[in-house]
Amino acid sequence: MRRNKLGMSRFLMMVGVVAAAGVARCEETVLNGLDSTNAPAETAAVNPPAVTNAPIVPSVNHVPPEVGVAQVPGQNAAWKAADWQIGTRYTQVKLQDKTRGTPSDGSFFGTITQITEKQDGWPNKAYIQYRLFKSPVWLGVSYDHVVAHTMDDLSIVPDGSGSDGDEEIQGAIPYLQAAWDNKTRLTPYAQAGMAFYQAKFHPNSWGDNHERWVAAKSNVTGIELGGGLNVRLYKNLSADLFAKYMKVDDITGDWYYAYGIHGGPFIMTMSYVAYGAGLNWRF
Repeated sequence: MRRNKLGMSRFLMMVGVVAAAGVARCEETVLNGLDSTNAPAETAAVNPPAVTNAPIVPSVNHVPPEVGVAQVPGQNAAWKAADWQIGTRYTQVKLQDKTRGTPSDGSFFGTITQITEKQDGWPNKAYIQYRLFKSPVWLGVSYDHVVAHTMDDLSIVPDGSGSDGDEEIQGAIPYLQAAWDNKTRLTPYAQAGMAFYQAKFHPNSWGDNHERWVAAKSNVTGIELGGGLNVRLYKNLSADLFAKYMKVDDITGDWYYAYGIHGGPFIMTMSYVAYGAGLNWRF
């Protein structure tokens, strides 16, 4: 009887050990499954999955100008593309040789020893020019007009009026101009030309009765060197600042009195500098 009880006790102990081992194996299997399928959030954050199809975001440095910064259309495009330009100027003239000799001795003629400018009060120095081959070079022609007023040496010949008349030159000046258009409203330019003048002496009252008159050159030439600055005001309209030097051939001849008596040589020195302003338009 005692042996039977001991055998039963041993059997029950073996069954308990086997059962405990089975439970432990089941718990290990469950924990392994949780480790492989339900990883903690911290682990997933440390090793995020690779993104292979993310959208491409354009770099700020490559934003097109029309998107990044509003662009103002070029306001001087029409100005730079135009082939014709017309304009006119008002100029002030300063004669270069205004005194000469003494009365009847190296004077301009007779008692005339001084000349002075007779300023033109109108902006009538018109010009037109054409651009050559879409280049900065322009070919143009301008109108010119200058008047010199004669004066006696009043310290010797106080004749009241002090003048015998005016010498006038007028004509055309073909020229070449280089104008440097740029991104600003300012266009500097320089030009050189050849003047072709008609010259005429206009006597005052002393010549009305043909007692005294002048026979002199009626055609003279001159060289023009000039330059200036166009200041664009609106679209193709510009203001023009201008200066030039004119080297004009001397006007030579003779003067007569008392119905044909030769009085002596006649000479007029009409070289001058001029400066002024005007307006022009390109088209």
